[in-house]
Amino acid sequence: MKRKNSFWDELKRRNVIKGAISYIVVAWLLIRIAALLGDILEMPLWISKSLFYLLLIGFPIYLLGSWIYEFTPTGLKRTSKVAESASIRKKTGKRLNKIIIAFLVLFLAVLVIDRFIITNKNDENTFDTASIGSNFKTIAVLPFQDFSEKKDNAYFADGLTEALLNLLSQVELLKVTSRTSTFSFKNSDLKIPEIAQKLNVTYVLEGSVRKSGNLLRITAQLIDAKNDKHLWSETYDRNLDNIFAIQDEVSEAVVKSLELNLLDSKPLPKSIKTNPKAYKLYLQAVQASHFSSDKQKLIEAVALAKKALKIDNNYVPAWLLLSRVYETQANNGTLGFEQGYTLAKAATNKVLEIDPKNALAYAYLADDELSFDWNFAKAKQLNAIALKLDGSNPEIISLSATLAIALGNLESALRLQEYSASLDPLNPDTYFQLMNVYYCADQLEKAVEASKKCIELQPNRYAVHYYYARILLQQNKIEEALEAIKKEEDEGWSLQIHSDIYYKLGDIEKSEEYMQELISKYTNDMAYQIAESYSFRNDTENAFKWLDKAYKVHDVGLNEVLSEPRFRNLHSEKRWRKFIHKMGFPKTENGM
Repeated sequence: MKRKNSFWDELKRRNVIKGAISYIVVAWLLIRIAALLGDILEMPLWISKSLFYLLLIGFPIYLLGSWIYEFTPTGLKRTSKVAESASIRKKTGKRLNKIIIAFLVLFLAVLVIDRFIITNKNDENTFDTASIGSNFKTIAVLPFQDFSEKKDNAYFADGLTEALLNLLSQVELLKVTSRTSTFSFKNSDLKIPEIAQKLNVTYVLEGSVRKSGNLLRITAQLIDAKNDKHLWSETYDRNLDNIFAIQDEVSEAVVKSLELNLLDSKPLPKSIKTNPKAYKLYLQAVQASHFSSDKQKLIEAVALAKKALKIDNNYVPAWLLLSRVYETQANNGTLGFEQGYTLAKAATNKVLEIDPKNALAYAYLADDELSFDWNFAKAKQLNAIALKLDGSNPEIISLSATLAIALGNLESALRLQEYSASLDPLNPDTYFQLMNVYYCADQLEKAVEASKKCIELQPNRYAVHYYYARILLQQNKIEEALEAIKKEEDEGWSLQIHSDIYYKLGDIEKSEEYMQELISKYTNDMAYQIAESYSFRNDTENAFKWLDKAYKVHDVGLNEVLSEPRFRNLHSEKRWRKFIHKMGFPKTENGM
């Protein structure tokens, strides 16, 4: 009696196993090709997802068909009806073998293209943040107290704090909390462990300054906040001429006390020395520059920095300060837009003449190329140099995140801005930027949390209630959006979001009233936002009309046009590609 085939043998006899293997290989190849084409042609994500689910559903159907039917010289027939003598299963099996081999070769070719061509191109669009995460010891430098007799040397104490903060930030194995967060505890009554907990750091450096004429007494101490234990303390009695040596000694003592293994790292950073009189003027200029909303204070900062440079024309920190102040003045109307950015770039280029490897100078130039010239390719190139020279500097990281948003590289922007927030956990500006990145990346719940944190830290911050309302509107929380916009003090932002809210509610007449008032009052100032609102309404013609208007008036809002979710419905338009090309975005970026 002839023994019946086992189920496994029957699967093999009917070529079900080979059929399954060939299906998987072909399906995987199709999915990879779809993914590659999606990257190259910027196809919507739903196309590749739909293909995946279609192939997944088709797999069991294919297997069932392979079991029930087989190919014969006269066509497809049920296996049970085909006599053994008439079966061509062996030939079919050999053909399946050839199909599997052929598609495996194609699969390997696609992997090579993906790895060495597509991936390399994608790598060019990411930001090198390799140093992020290499830091494993966290420290905050609290504002040094002014113990001078007349209490008139706060600027000097603050300057010493910032100098130490900047020096320690250059130590690769340290994660140093940024100035804005640490200075929020100036004159605070909180205990060191409480401050450390709020800043999420393990170590705290604090101290005091007593200055009388040219004589200095500086006390510094390093504290293990977790155990509230003093690790190191020192008092320095020196002349003002020795301030730079003191800064270097303190930073070296901190590194030594933390037992950082720097054998494979860069040498410890050193202070940039200058004439003591120039240094004093520079510190006063720094203090004045912190009042960024006070136009008169910014003018004072420029005058003081110029006086310092008359004494020492090669003092790099003063030139860097001038660059930032000029850019602020260009944006707030103190100087003309073109004049301010021209002066800012000239100051930064002067830094590179003196110090060709100054990371901040490259970051500032990149920011100028982004905001003023819309030279995105050059901005990207300069920023890459800055990150390579100093990938742990909080200011460079924040500027890199801004550029990443402009280039539509949201993955890098998220990583950079989240790291920036960890360095500056009490800075409202940090959460404002983080809110924007989350919004652009469709992570709306996180955007809401960042908005609330920003409002908590600075309730009257410019435009924060507008952005919060816009995020709520994106979530279809219309009543909450209406409530949120009530707290926005800027009329232009308020008009725009009201127009959007009433359009969403279906009250077209009221929406149009707000829109026309916005246009009549803020045609040049908010051309980009008007374009956004028309795109939000799916009014393509007016959206492109106002995008062109924004381009003509050099509206800096266009820096974020690639990342703005409201413009996604324009991406399939030929005019979109034409406009993005006119803007000068690199061809490898989103939208090209």
